[in-house]
Amino acid sequence: MGEAFNPDLKAHGLPRDTLVDLWHRTVKAHELLFETWFAAVSQKYGDDVAEAVAVRGWPLRKTGATPKELFFDDLRFITAATELKPEMLTIAKRDQAETPQELCGDRSWFQLFVSPSRLLGSKAKSPQGKPAWVGSPSRLRGMARGRAIDIGFAVLLKAWQLSQGARVSEIDIEAFEQKVASVYDQKTLALLWNYAALAYMLGTDRWYTGIRERYGDDAAQELEKDVWIDRGAAEHDLSIGQQAMGVTGDDVESLLRSFQFAPGEVGILDVEFELIDEAHGIMTHHACPALDRFEHFDDVRQKHCCDICIAGMPISGEMLNRKIECKPLKLPPRVDANDIACRWEYRLRDQS
Repeated sequence: MGEAFNPDLKAHGLPRDTLVDLWHRTVKAHELLFETWFAAVSQKYGDDVAEAVAVRGWPLRKTGATPKELFFDDLRFITAATELKPEMLTIAKRDQAETPQELCGDRSWFQLFVSPSRLLGSKAKSPQGKPAWVGSPSRLRGMARGRAIDIGFAVLLKAWQLSQGARVSEIDIEAFEQKVASVYDQKTLALLWNYAALAYMLGTDRWYTGIRERYGDDAAQELEKDVWIDRGAAEHDLSIGQQAMGVTGDDVESLLRSFQFAPGEVGILDVEFELIDEAHGIMTHHACPALDRFEHFDDVRQKHCCDICIAGMPISGEMLNRKIECKPLKLPPRVDANDIACRWEYRLRDQS
């Protein structure tokens, strides 16, 4: 296993080659997740529906954009979104490094769309920066904040999609990736990887929203479970951290090492790791974007997101070792704004 497991290891503390590897794997995961969703929708509703939903989510498909161009368009969107909502970043801070200019550009028009939602979001936060829904009338405040976040995100994303045209072609992707390979330092690469993780996970929201508009919540939820559980998207996400970190073991320590740099885990969640011994560990999600977005506002979507985790977290352990058992120690609802989102315990049964 090499060095002892460090639960506080920061992304910018990784070797440069590892960060470059994580970047490339996450870029590829964006394309793979798109393909997995397309196949699931196509099998259920046909190619025409799958293409229509894809074009709704990624209008640049109409221009013949490549999968990598679609990724960079999502990356530019996330860069803009985190400028307005920096708390979306979980493993990096925007001020730890300069964001490459290729991802920025002129977004003055974009700020006009999101300033009202940013103002609403700031008013609905507690001094600690957590959801301000404690006390009476707590549910009304939670609903207001959840609606502000959801509407703000939807407006922000729609404005971006309507404005893009051929803007993505302005980026010299090959030159950018050369800088990733040989120029950017570790703090810049860690920031870029956090952007990439958010861009990669954005795809599910676009597919889910497109299917829900056509066929309703039940259909969207069925397909999301199909993609992440039955078609293996959750397992693939864990494998990104596993392979980039060179994890070869099959115990709980190996599992936590894999989770520690899986983009769909630490890239979007505020995670704390506690390794009790190599066969026993605990993982705590202090904050969850789905919970922040839907809590007290969209109970159906919140329950569905939690159901995905309840099904997917055990599968992640079993991927490494069939004898790794997972038990949720804490699940939503939260008691108050300072409560954790959820907590998971992994144990390796006696292998004798």
